[in-house]
Amino acid sequence: MDDYTWRRRLYARRRRRRTERVFVLFVLMIAISCVIWYFTSYTKTPAYAMNETFAALQNGDVETFKKHVDLEEITRDAYDDLTVDLFEYDTQLSTRERLLFENFYVLIRPQMCVGAIKVLNTRLETGEWILPEEILKGRQLGIDFDLLLERSLIRHTTITGVENVKNLGEKATAEIKVVEDYSQLPFTLQVTLESGGAGFQFSGSDLEIFGQTFNFSGLSFNTGENDWKIVSVDNYKEYLSAVAPLLQGDVTNYIASTSEIISHYNDVLSDAQSNFIVLQRSSDGIIDSDRRAEIVNYINQTIIPTLESRQAELDQIHIPAGATYLANLRRSSTVVTIQAWQYYARGLAQNNLADFGTAESIHKQELALDQRIEEIIRNSAVSKSAPELP
Repeated sequence: MDDYTWRRRLYARRRRRRTERVFVLFVLMIAISCVIWYFTSYTKTPAYAMNETFAALQNGDVETFKKHVDLEEITRDAYDDLTVDLFEYDTQLSTRERLLFENFYVLIRPQMCVGAIKVLNTRLETGEWILPEEILKGRQLGIDFDLLLERSLIRHTTITGVENVKNLGEKATAEIKVVEDYSQLPFTLQVTLESGGAGFQFSGSDLEIFGQTFNFSGLSFNTGENDWKIVSVDNYKEYLSAVAPLLQGDVTNYIASTSEIISHYNDVLSDAQSNFIVLQRSSDGIIDSDRRAEIVNYINQTIIPTLESRQAELDQIHIPAGATYLANLRRSSTVVTIQAWQYYARGLAQNNLADFGTAESIHKQELALDQRIEEIIRNSAVSKSAPELP
């Protein structure tokens, strides 16, 4: 190889390396610019906050969800919307009774909202709707937290997307597209966001690429405090008002279609209960082994089969989607009622006090379920007498 050719190739090689370095530097600057834009601009927009919230719901990311949603404020407002008209059409309540109930719901709002937040966080973390034990005790005061949660629609509302995010300066608005699962009614929830929260800080350093050192130690930025957080669902009450008549219609139809079955078996079980009481009577308060065996046989051969037959007939009835909750409550009530009788029968057969205690505990669960069922049926009757809105 002659000297000219060698020099020419060496020059070409050096030129190619310079070109590669320039290209790498160009790409690096674009990447840094994108990073700076991402953390200083996009991550501080309400659109980013809404997308992050939507992703957090799908991925069970509790921390990100809390970062972008003011659960305390939203839950408090939602509770007011949910309870404001609970007694509006209940003509059986006097004005004084209605006022007492309304004041009571206001007084317990902090505890109920804390319970709701705990339920939501647990749902995000585990995917399960688990009621907090401390709230369940409220049933003794006439509060059915599970029923209130059902009326909130939160357990059967699916978020399908986020649209029309508008930055209005210190506040922003957005639309959350949802579908109520039972009625399949689409609805657009309007939410308000406010800015606030910690920003992001970046400080540069030296970076070596292909043996070339690039100095970014003087590059730094701080995004400031302007993360966005959802603070209110502005038309939640309108959502409740749009869905409630559809679900209530299903409940009313289901109650009507099962009324003959319920009425028939109420009579049958009432007679069975009377016979059971007669069997347990004793002049000296002591039930001998033969009588205990007779009672156990009556429970296993009459009472439990009657409960099973009633549920079997109920299962044959078409369940409108909006009546799913009521139908599931009836099914659960049948299951726990049978369990209570089974433990009671075993306690009689084996003279076991522990089984009697278990039967009593399960019976309390049954009473709570039956009370919830009765309240739904009562509310259905009240809703039918409510005036139609123009």
